[in-house]
Amino acid sequence: MAALCLISCQKDDTLQYFNTTMGNFSDGKFISDQGNTFNIKELACQNVSDTIARAIIVCDVLSKTGEKEYDIRLHDVSGVFTKTPVDSTSVTDSTIFVENPLSIGEMWCSGGYINMFIYIPMKSGSTQAHLINLVRNDASAEEGVYEFVLKHNAYGEVMTGKDTDFVLGGTYVSFPVAGMFKEDKATIRIRWTAHKEVEGAWSVETERNVLEYSWRKGGFEHKTSDTVPRPSFSQGCHWM
Repeated sequence: MAALCLISCQKDDTLQYFNTTMGNFSDGKFISDQGNTFNIKELACQNVSDTIARAIIVCDVLSKTGEKEYDIRLHDVSGVFTKTPVDSTSVTDSTIFVENPLSIGEMWCSGGYINMFIYIPMKSGSTQAHLINLVRNDASAEEGVYEFVLKHNAYGEVMTGKDTDFVLGGTYVSFPVAGMFKEDKATIRIRWTAHKEVEGAWSVETERNVLEYSWRKGGFEHKTSDTVPRPSFSQGCHWM
C-alpha cells in the first residue's frame, strides 16, 4: 500500500500529453502551423529522418522555454507529402488532367497550406506511383472564391468491378497557398471525383463532389474535426 502511495505522489511536470500538431522541421526543431517552436529533447520513437520536411507529430509538451517555445518528447512522426498547386492555364502535360476517383477523408487550412488526408483504392502489392495535383481554375469569375480541382492519375490502377485485389491506401498531403489569395477572407472551393458509396462500401460508380472552406489571412485555421486521421493500411502509397 505504501509503495502505491509513493508512486502516485511522484511529481509530473509534463504540460500536455500526446499533443498532435502539423508543421515543418527546421534546423532540428519543429515549427507548428500555430507558430510554436518545439525543441526535441526526448525521443520515444525512431530518430527523425533529415529528409522529412513537413510532418504531423505526436508529442508530450515537457516545459515552456520561451514565448511560444517548448521542449517536447517526440512519440510519433508521419511525413506529409507536399506539392505546389498548378494553374490550369499553364498546364501542358495531359497526365495532370486525369481525374481518377479518390476520397478526401479530412481537409483543413493551416500554416499557409491546404491540408488533406486522401484515400485511394490501389492494387495489392503494387509499386505503381499515383499522380496527385491540385489544379487552380483561373477562369473562376466569383470575387473572393478560389476554385481548385483535385486531380488523381492512377495510371490504369482503377477498379472495374471485376477486381478482387484492391486495397485502401492513404496519405497526408499539403498544398502551399501562402500569397495566392489577395483578400483577407476568401472561400476555397475544391472539386474532385470519388467512388459512390453503396451500403458503406465503395462501388465502381463515380460522382463529382465539392467542398467549400472559409479561409482567413494571418490566422491559424483549425482542422475540421477533433480527430486527425492516422494511416493504418495494409499497403503503403507511392506518390508523385
